[in-house]
Amino acid sequence: MKSPLSVPALALSCALLAACNTQPGILYTTEGNEFDVMSLTDAQGNCEGLARVAYLTWWGVETLKGCWARERGEIVGRFPGLEDRRVPLGAFQRTELAEYRGASLH
Repeated sequence: MKSPLSVPALALSCALLAACNTQPGILYTTEGNEFDVMSLTDAQGNCEGLARVAYLTWWGVETLKGCWARERGEIVGRFPGLEDRRVPLGAFQRTELAEYRGASLH
């Protein structure tokens, strides 16, 4: 016989798992000549030091996950199998999430 609390507990667990986002929130984006969009997050993932998770997308065909770090007046994106992508800080736009968090690249 099932406990009367087991069904609500199971439902609550499922709702909490559904609400969890396994992909980090995007804080900044930019468009490029050699790629469609570079997106920056504040998640560390497997990135070393102060670097954070970044995504690089090619016109809906492929998305690579890499790391980004600020170096002087640029964002340097490092993606597996590619040369570093260097983009000026001013090329990035804040997302609504960055606005909400009060995040800044400067």
